[in-house]
Amino acid sequence: MSVSKQWRAGNAKKVAKIQGEEYGYKTVCASSVLTFFGISRDSYRYAQTISDAMNVLRRNGFSVRSRKSAAGKNCTIGKFRTKVRSGKIEGEYFLVRVEGHAMVVRGDGTTVVDTDPRKVDRRRITHVYRVA
Repeated sequence: MSVSKQWRAGNAKKVAKIQGEEYGYKTVCASSVLTFFGISRDSYRYAQTISDAMNVLRRNGFSVRSRKSAAGKNCTIGKFRTKVRSGKIEGEYFLVRVEGHAMVVRGDGTTVVDTDPRKVDRRRITHVYRVA
């Protein structure tokens, strides 16, 4: 079984498959993130992983650069927001990935897109990308 099929089998509840082969596979959080940046759901087929979302953003003229080292090891969403507010990490928008989820954080530390919001957010960040 390929890695992609294993991922789909293990995360079947997280994947919202639109019926019909012509539409492909898209997760709810990735679709919400891409819609925020003005990319319609009809313009791409796959958005299951962070790599898929980055490729779609780049194809549509956005610059996507990693900022994981600036965030630091074992950084949580709450710590990341504090660093962004203080100016240690600069950028207008950030694509933030935690385990099984993606969201957009604005340059002032506020969360713009989050399909699983938390009041106190202690989720560990796995990837951080600045989107310009």
